[in-house]
Amino acid sequence: MTYKFSQFNIEIVDPIVKVINVNDRIDELTCSVDIELITDTAKFGVTLDGFTYVNDWSDSEVRAWVAIELQKYEV
Repeated sequence: MTYKFSQFNIEIVDPIVKVINVNDRIDELTCSVDIELITDTAKFGVTLDGFTYVNDWSDSEVRAWVAIELQKYEV
């Protein structure tokens, strides 16, 4: 996959995606997720906003949401 983010003047090709932090806003039942996109030559840090939940969340749910959210940035 190739990704393009407005904050970077480059297309990120076939990165390894690593979830770094989940920042939970308990009162709002939402999270932002800090990820790294890692290539052979660079690391790119990105924060994705908008993960929502009802009672609680699991790591696997966050990873699945990140995969879906990244589709918005595919080129």
